[in-house]
Amino acid sequence: MPRASGSRVAKGLGRASVSNRCGGTAGKVPNLFVGIVSGLASAVLFYSAAHGGPLLRPFLLFVSPLPSLVAGFGWGWVTGVVGAVAGAAVAGALISGSVALGFLLTLGVPSVIAAYLASLSRPDPNDANAREWYPAGRLIAGMALYAGALPVLLLPLIGGSYEIMRPAMAEVLQQFSKRWLPPGTSLSDQVLSEQTDWALYLLPAGVAGQWLMACALNIYLAGRIVLASGRLVRNWPEVPALSYPPILALILGLAIVAANTSGVFAVLGTGLFGALLCAYLLAGLAFAHFVSRRGAPWLVWVVYLGLLFLWPFFMPAIVLAGLFDSTLRIKQRLGWSSSSS
Repeated sequence: MPRASGSRVAKGLGRASVSNRCGGTAGKVPNLFVGIVSGLASAVLFYSAAHGGPLLRPFLLFVSPLPSLVAGFGWGWVTGVVGAVAGAAVAGALISGSVALGFLLTLGVPSVIAAYLASLSRPDPNDANAREWYPAGRLIAGMALYAGALPVLLLPLIGGSYEIMRPAMAEVLQQFSKRWLPPGTSLSDQVLSEQTDWALYLLPAGVAGQWLMACALNIYLAGRIVLASGRLVRNWPEVPALSYPPILALILGLAIVAANTSGVFAVLGTGLFGALLCAYLLAGLAFAHFVSRRGAPWLVWVVYLGLLFLWPFFMPAIVLAGLFDSTLRIKQRLGWSSSSS
């Protein structure tokens, strides 16, 4: 991806009061009007996704965080707080208090966290006139940890256990089996019960992973929109620079251990496992972009076509590439300059 030019960054620095990594906002004064409007827009999209048609529902749910993220990136994270509170208030007024809490947990709070982390910076030790911005990889890593905890945070909204979803999950599996099994056959009660157990066990991982991928794409889209508007204060990070702290691999190992326990720890473990696998998938794609820039431009096409048509084989390899690169710093060993990120 292209980087923001030095003049653009300098203009942003001249316009905004930029924090160091201890905190701060991306703008001098939070624009309350922008925050309220963005929160209303996100709440309306959230409401429409819950009550809209089956074709539009996934798209509306996907773009629900976009207005709040644009406001947070362009006008500061405090403006994002205003948007989160306004959106939750509207969601509570239109539907219920539990939906308002769900809006905050799945959309409002993570949008504020992303905007806050994106605004963090400190003086560049190599250039007194420049700033070193919070790395995009650490931002995505932070969102991955939030995604892993999200299935646990949502437990009070569904009665404290995912067992409440057992009848619906069993019905989905039954209908799915009717489409693929020979006519006149169906799953036995024992097989259906075993498959439902597995589906419920893996559900937190699916929720966390899907949420992270949607969040990461919304962060990218919001950043591009704010960059095009000229309000992006920080520099635009390079895709191949995406890398995570090595400790994230340790957290993945602990998540696997927790996933083999029971209760809330199992939900947390499976949630973190799904979120971190998706995070390392993104890191693996970034590594593929890095290799393609080193003289193998065809590799990116092979990787994306493989994910599209042969994903059971390509996805584990890309996840492992992202895991090894982030843990062993392969890009840095091959000459990637820290200033490039």
